[in-house]
Order: sequence, then C-alpha cells, then structure tokens
Amino acid sequence: MKKLIKNGRIILTSCWFLIVFFAVISLLLMSIVINAQTYKYPTTPVRPVTDDYFGVKVTDNYRWLENQNDSEVQDWLKSQSEFTNSILDKLPNRQTIFNELKNNQTYSAPQFFPVAKTADKYFYGKQLPNEQVQKLYYRTGLNGKEILLFDPEKYVEGKIFEFSSRVSSDGTKLLISLYGAGTELGDLKILDVQTGKFLPDTIKHSRPGSFVGESNTEIIYYEYKNYDLRVSENRQNVTAKLHIIGTPVESDIILANSEKYPDLLQPSDFPSVGVINDCPYIFLSRINTESFRTRYYAPRSDLKKSRINWKLLTDKEDQVKDYFVHGKDIYFLTSKGNPNFKLVKTDLDTPDLASAKTIFGGSSEWKVDYVAKTKDFLVFTKSKYDLIVRSIAFELSTEQLSEINVPIKGNVYFDSLSEDYNEILLVTAGWTSPERVWSYNLKSKKFFKGIYDSTFEVPGLENLVFEELEVPSHDGVLVPLSLVYDKTRLKKDGSNAAFMEGYGAYGRTPLVPAIRTETLPLLKRGVVLAYAHVRGGGEKGIEWYLSGKKSTKPNTWKDLNACAEYLVKNKYTSPQKLGIISSSAGGIMIGRAITERPDLYKVAIARVGLMNTLRMEFSSNGPANVPEFGTVGIESEFKSLLEMDSIYHIKNGIQYPAQLITAGINDPRVAYYIPAKFAATMQANSSGDSPVLLDINYKAGHFGGITQDEQFEQTAKEYAFFLWQTGYSEFQN
Repeated sequence: MKKLIKNGRIILTSCWFLIVFFAVISLLLMSIVINAQTYKYPTTPVRPVTDDYFGVKVTDNYRWLENQNDSEVQDWLKSQSEFTNSILDKLPNRQTIFNELKNNQTYSAPQFFPVAKTADKYFYGKQLPNEQVQKLYYRTGLNGKEILLFDPEKYVEGKIFEFSSRVSSDGTKLLISLYGAGTELGDLKILDVQTGKFLPDTIKHSRPGSFVGESNTEIIYYEYKNYDLRVSENRQNVTAKLHIIGTPVESDIILANSEKYPDLLQPSDFPSVGVINDCPYIFLSRINTESFRTRYYAPRSDLKKSRINWKLLTDKEDQVKDYFVHGKDIYFLTSKGNPNFKLVKTDLDTPDLASAKTIFGGSSEWKVDYVAKTKDFLVFTKSKYDLIVRSIAFELSTEQLSEINVPIKGNVYFDSLSEDYNEILLVTAGWTSPERVWSYNLKSKKFFKGIYDSTFEVPGLENLVFEELEVPSHDGVLVPLSLVYDKTRLKKDGSNAAFMEGYGAYGRTPLVPAIRTETLPLLKRGVVLAYAHVRGGGEKGIEWYLSGKKSTKPNTWKDLNACAEYLVKNKYTSPQKLGIISSSAGGIMIGRAITERPDLYKVAIARVGLMNTLRMEFSSNGPANVPEFGTVGIESEFKSLLEMDSIYHIKNGIQYPAQLITAGINDPRVAYYIPAKFAATMQANSSGDSPVLLDINYKAGHFGGITQDEQFEQTAKEYAFFLWQTGYSEFQN
C-alpha cells in the first residue's frame, strides 16, 4: 500500500475501496446475524390487501387468514398448532406445574355458585375439589336434604355441557340454557324441580332471560338466527320473546328487536327486557359496550300487546350505570355530576333524574360501585381504587345507612341471593388471605350458619406479603400497582422474575384483591406477581375509564410500561426476567406495550387478544364493540384504531419478547384470526432467538376449557413458557 505525506498527514491512496467493501460486508453479515431466527416457523404466504382510510393506506398481509372455511387456512392453523406443541411439549417440568395446580385445588373447600333463593329453596351450583365441572343442586331450608338437579357430565353420553339457569318465583321450575364448550349459545329447556325432569318445551339457539315476575309459566328469552356466534349476521337483530310453557314456540310474542322498534334499537344492540315483581312497569335496556345504557319503560299491561308503548327512561347522557325498583320508587346509580358515582332516588310515575334525591355519593377517595336489592334494602360497595372495599346497607323504609362489618380484617364484598329475602352472602378476601364466605341477615344485622359458609387453609401462605403502590405514568398521573410475593425469596437486586397482569377496558376492574391459588407455583419459585390497574378500567371512577378509551387509549399501554419501568428501576426484577399477560381486550395493552417498548420485557402472553383493532369491526362481535373502540368509518376514530392496532406497529428486525399467543377456534368474541394474524406478522419480523408461538385451542372458545383439568393444562403451559424464557433451570431443555 502506497503512502503519501501531505501537510504532516499520512494519506492512504490504495485499497481504500477494499476497506469500504469489507466494512459494508461486515455490516451486512451483522444484519443477517441480528435478523437470524432460531425457529423455523411454518410458511405463511404474504398476500397484501391495501385499504385506504381517509387518505391513509394500510396494508394487511394476512387478510386471507380470515376465511376459516378455506382448507389452506385450516392447514396453516394446524401447522402452527403442531409447531407450538412440538416446542412446549419438550419443556421439562410442565407436568410438575400441572400437578401442583391440581394439588393446590385439594386445599379448597367446595366451590358454590349461588343461583337464587326462592320459596325457601336454595338453588346453587357446586363443585367439589376433585370434580371437573360444577353441578346444579337445590335444598329446602338451611338444613334440608341436598338434591342433585342437573349433572352436565351425564346429560349426553361422552359430552360435557356448560349451563346457566333461572328460577321461577315459586321455586317449581328452572329455565336452563345448555351449550357446548366455548359456543356460548345453545338450547333452552325447562326443568320441573319436583320430578327432576325436563318438560317438552325446547327453545333453539337462544339465551335465557327470566321468568316473568311472579309467574312460573311465562318466560322471557333472547333468540338468535342460529347457533354460530362467529358469524356476524347471526348476532344482528337479536329478538326478545315471551314464551308460555306448553305452547308452540312458533306462537311466542316478540317483545323487542331492531326491526320492530328501529327508532329504539340498532341491529347490533341486545334488547334486555325486565319484569319486576309487584311493579306496574316493564323495562327495556339497549345493551352494547356503552357503559351507560339507554333504557325505556312501559305499563306492564302492554307486555302481551302487539306493540308496546315504550317511553324513554334514561339515555346515555344521563350516565346511568344501573337501576333498581322498589314499589314506585326507582333508584339510579349514575356518574352524572359525580365521577365516582352516586345513588339517587326518584318517583317511577314521573321519573326526573335532574331533581332526584342523593342517597349516597362517591368522594375524591371512594367510589360507589356494585349495587343490589333485597326485600327491604339496597346494598352497595364503596371502594378505593377497587383495592380497599367496604359493603354498605341502605334500609329502604327508614333510609338509614350502615356499614357492614365482619369479625376479621379484609375487603368485604357481598352477593345478593334474592329480592324476596334480606339474606346476603358476605365475602372477605385479600391478596394473601384465603376467601371466606359468611351468611348475614340485613334486618337483624346478625351472622348465621348458611349453606355457603366456607373457609379453607392453604399451606405456604405465611411468607406472602403485598404492597399497594402508585406509580407515575408518562404524563405524571399515578397508576395503582399491586405487588404480591414471598418475602423470603425477594432479593431486590433485579434477579427475581416478575409476572405482571393488566386489562384496561370497558371500565371494568377484573384484578381485585383475592388469593389466586393458581399462582402459588409461581410464588413458591420467587416470582413477583404484579397487577397494574391501568387506565381504561374502572378503578378510579368514570374519568379513569374515559382516559383509556378511543383517542386516549394509549394511556392504557403507557401505564403498563410505566409500571414495568418502576419494577426494573426498583430492582424487583429486570427486563430479562419480566413477563406480562392479559386476555381479550387486554390484548391491545399487551401488543402495544411490546411494540412500543420491546426492551422492557422478556415474555408476553396474550390470551385470545385483540391485536388487530382495524379489523375487529368486521368480525362477528365487532359491531357491538364500536362504542368501546370506534369505527374506521369516522376519521378520528380510525386514527385511534390505527394507533391501537398492534400489527400495524410491528417493525422488521426488532428483537421482540418471547410470545405465547392463544386463539380459540370457536371464539365468538375475538375471532381466531385476530391473534393469528398478529402471530404471523410477528414471526415474519421479530429478530433474535425469542420464540413467537401461536397456540390454537380447538376445544373451547373465548374463556378456555370448561373442565378443571383443561384449565390447569392451559395455565401449566403458560407458566412453563414464562419460567423457561426467564431462565429457570428446571424448565430448560
């Protein structure tokens, strides 16, 4: 190589192009290494479809996966399922987790699922610790003999049914809905309590409503076009009908649908009709994903008329979450004028929400929450972020308020059994204490030994502790964060694994303080459990919900990321040890959290997640969810949906976390192809050696398996994946 010296500098004049050439080659090789994938995923053809929304072109590479009837789609789903199983089945000690989950269940008392108390009969579902599903029972009085009414494992040989039931006011008949695993829709039948046999009446592809007031022969139900809720057309124009036992179904009376009352209902609305004992009015609620429902009322004498004279009771601007009737008094739970809700009273003959009397109002710290009616009381909870919960009784005749106390510390929830009695169940629960059920008489203010009373002891809880924190988010807003861990295993040096859950949609709060025995296999291995109460949920009232909806939806995943940053900064964990999990609408949060901050997480698990919001509207459950997420037909809402859409934000060559993405082939709520398309996009673009696995459940729908073992198998699969990826030696293959 020849050198030239000029002005004291050495200049290389030959082979400079070789240096540049090798530098470029090195960069290319480095890029290839960075983008190399350890896993040979099933081939997924790319067939772009481009949509133009208000001048914004959006390309969907996997629109073809939306056709479930296509054999190519079926083959692709099968190949993904087989690929996922080939990896997860090799993980050591997955069966150990399953065995631990089953063993922990043996510590539980029998699980009760109260249905109703009527005519001094208790109706309830019950599942023993060693049973796969609950069965339906009843008994007369507290000490009566327990009688099995319905066993879902024995109704049809070789098939297990899910069911729900409604009881007539005299306790002589039950309306029972029977449906296969994951389908959420089946036939309605009437069970005679005395004989234990079904009557001839069978109402096809319908959901149960209730018996009409005091009647034991008249039933309200809701009819769909057919059984397949995965088809959008079958959800349209759901019809509320009145059936009289013993008469032909073809002669049933239409009470409400969008064709009969197009000025009151949209085709995607669910028309809920209510008839209340001793009330001279009937009610119609327009149900969709709006938090505040439009409601109508009419004279009860109109029930069997060809047209009902429905009049407006409340619209969504009234911000009424629920209502309760006592004689001619009507009580509303509303957030109008109080973001933490208030309970108000007005006269049903001339209802006037503007001048309604306030019974109890939320404060800056406490919100008014769940409300139910008994014979002489309204009972409701007040809560602080849904983390500290108290139950309060309001006596209807005296209008006296009293807080309900239990003999031990803990959150106090309640369950009302009937509007004909003053008997309720009180439930005490906490993050580290087993649930306990108490029976309580509101009138006498006394506890008594009821049939549901239960408590159970689980070994290994003595070292569990919890922390309630508030973490500043991206905009300074404080986000509640609950932590649960074994104090003897927490090192606070970043070496602990952490598993964080959130949701943030519909104004709901699914993550309330309660011991979850299914998490004990994680806690015993030193995992920190974190529950992020992000915006979009209902923890801090209506404003908390609205600040995580549509245009403000980014707060939901930014809140989760802020909680993740807190855990890392304070050395509860590290990015290589942190996993996140959520379900359904929580998939928006999971997908956007990892696409915005892939560096924060090692593992992400999205159960039947809503990862493709731009296409949700065109799925079977999409139209009903437009009020919650928006429509691509409105420019501002399209922009919000685009920002929420996790697929749109995946970038090529980024090392994303390890992912286990589940889909239910029969899921009528989040269509299988929504998580499937996300998985395909992520497999094609994520770099590094973190797996992206699509787990297809062919047995169930949105809520997973119906048997206990099926649920444990899914949980064991998720835990083994998380522990494998966060470095636990016993799960390495």
